[in-house]
Order: sequence, then C-alpha cells, then structure tokens
Amino acid sequence: MTRDRFDSLTSAIHFVENEEERQGDDRLWKVRPVLDVLDETFRTVFIPNKTITVDERLWAFKRRHHAVQYNPSKRARRGMKVYKLCSFDGPEAGYTSAFKIYTGQDRGECPASMKAVIDLLEKAHLFDKGYEMHTDRWYSSPTLFNHLQARKTSAVGTVHNNRRGMPADLRASRGQIDFQSTPTGMMCLQWVDKRAVTMLSTAHTSRIVTLPPNRRGEQRSKPEVVVSYNNGIKGVDLSDQLARSYPSARKTIKWHKIFNLLDMTVVNALAVHRVLGGKLTQVDFRLELVHGLLQWGGRPGTFRRVPPWQQEKQDDQQTHMPADTPFRCWRCSYCWNVHRRRKETRVMCASCKISLCASPCFKEFHT
Repeated sequence: MTRDRFDSLTSAIHFVENEEERQGDDRLWKVRPVLDVLDETFRTVFIPNKTITVDERLWAFKRRHHAVQYNPSKRARRGMKVYKLCSFDGPEAGYTSAFKIYTGQDRGECPASMKAVIDLLEKAHLFDKGYEMHTDRWYSSPTLFNHLQARKTSAVGTVHNNRRGMPADLRASRGQIDFQSTPTGMMCLQWVDKRAVTMLSTAHTSRIVTLPPNRRGEQRSKPEVVVSYNNGIKGVDLSDQLARSYPSARKTIKWHKIFNLLDMTVVNALAVHRVLGGKLTQVDFRLELVHGLLQWGGRPGTFRRVPPWQQEKQDDQQTHMPADTPFRCWRCSYCWNVHRRRKETRVMCASCKISLCASPCFKEFHT
C-alpha cells in the first residue's frame, strides 16, 4: 500500500454511517460497534486469574468532545479518561479484561468511583467468583468493599481517612501500625514509614512480613497488606507501558479515531501469546502480527499501485512528443524499471511526464 493511499483511507475511516439511527444519549456512537466487539472479545478470549487491578488512564486528545477531561496530575493532562480492569500476575500480566470510556454521565445513587468498579466487574462477569481486586484511594471506601464482599469479591487498596465509615481514632507512630477490623472481616490499617499510609482490605490481617535485604543489606519489614498492594496495583501500569513502547496513535482532530484501542488490542494479543507458551518479544510479536494480517488480508500486491510502464496505453490519438529539460538530468524510467539500469537523460515525454532516453526507450515505451 502506498503512503498516499494509507493517508486517504485513514482520513476517511468510519465505523458507523452518519445517517443511521442512534441513541440520543450515546456520546460514543461513532465507535459503538468497535467497543461492543472488543468488550465481547476481551471477556471471552481469556479469563483472568485470582488477582485483578482497577485503575484509570488518560488517552491524550485536545479537541472538543464531551468525554474530554482535564487532569493536571496526568502526563497527557487533557484527554479521554478510561477505566480499565487488568490482570497483573503471571504471563498474562497487562491483559485488559474490561474497559470503559468515561463520558460524564455517571450520575446515580452510588458515587462515580464506586459505579466505575461495579460496571467493570459486571462487564467482565467476575462477580461471585472469589476474585481479589486491587485499587487505589480514589475508588476505595468501606461502602464499596462491603458491596464487593457481599458479591464474594475481596478487595485491597489505599483509602482516604475522611471516607464515610472510616475510623477516626487511628494513631500509628513511625515504624508501627494501628488497625481496626469489623466482624465481617474488613480491616483498616495505618502504617507510618516516611508518612502515614492507610489501607483497607477484606483479604488480609495485620500480620507483619520480613522482606529480603535491600542493596545496602538492611533488613526491612512491612505489613502484609502493603506488600500485597504494591505487587498488585501494577496491572494497568504494565498494560500502558507495553502500549507506549510501540504506539500507533497519530495526531488527529477527529475523536472517533481512537488508535489507543488498537494498542490495547495488540497488548492483549501479546498476553494471550505468552499464556499459550510463546517466547517472542513484543517487537517480534508485532512484526509477526503484521505479516499474519497481510497474509490474511489477500494476495500480495492486491492494493499496489500499477507502475507507469505497465499502465494501460493512452489513447492512440494522443501525440507523444519528447521535451527537453536542459537544467536537470533525470533517471530514465524505462531503463531502471525494465533493465534495472541506471541511466540519466534530459528528455521527458510532454504528455506522460515521464523521463525517458531519446533512443531507444522513448519509442519502446510508447509501442
């Protein structure tokens, strides 16, 4: 495929006819068929193991759309906020089982952070199966953890001290812990290292574990819930790290050209490849994927442009006259493409605008 054809197809890409009927409140209607296919594929192709991670990411986009958010703490700062549910352990680390693009319509009885987690777990069909979810303080709350516990799903995460239902009398000193627990098994623990960290968990106790010595040979100890959280929160980060290594995103003013969906799909395919025992690196896997798509798409050269020397001859009534180009030498197109011989000439066909030797290429090309 030539570059001009690729640019032309990319500029005109659409997934839905603009004249078709659609739901008036669906702000992502232009990519809705793609989102539905990806949701079904991600959920059915691979089922994650016990531990999962929920976090959000910002897909950079600076144009106007209802889903565009501004977050100065993110690297992109402005873009579409996406909630992701990923695996973090084993060869499937970084696999996205469910995702949701935030469109600013998450108003309901429960807070937006709680609704995002519930929607992801329901979309991935992971409720009532004994999963352990790791998340950060923006999502964690006693209300959410109680709801997950009732649906046979444990949860671990940092939490704000001012959340509704949090104990107000936790006072831990440096290097020490303070904790409280409920009869249902939910534990709130505060640990002070450099600063106070408050954890909420329905899967851990207040046990302290000893870590291997660091580079300086110092022996360290941390609460088990902190160690588990640090290991489990990396799923979404790993997924984005793999996608950013070889990004396919291009600058565009049209919001429905979400190249990040393609990157996320490739990362998921890489995770499945590794689960099945594959040993390819990411760059080798991407090259194999490209070759496979080319073979699956059709015969080689199906979309190639026909070279000028093989094009259909012009009308016989058209007169082909040589024209002189005294100020510059050009490579003879016929010598190069037919005989693979580099020969410069100052003659060009006035009708075809092709550089040709005066003799014999000019006559042979037009016969």
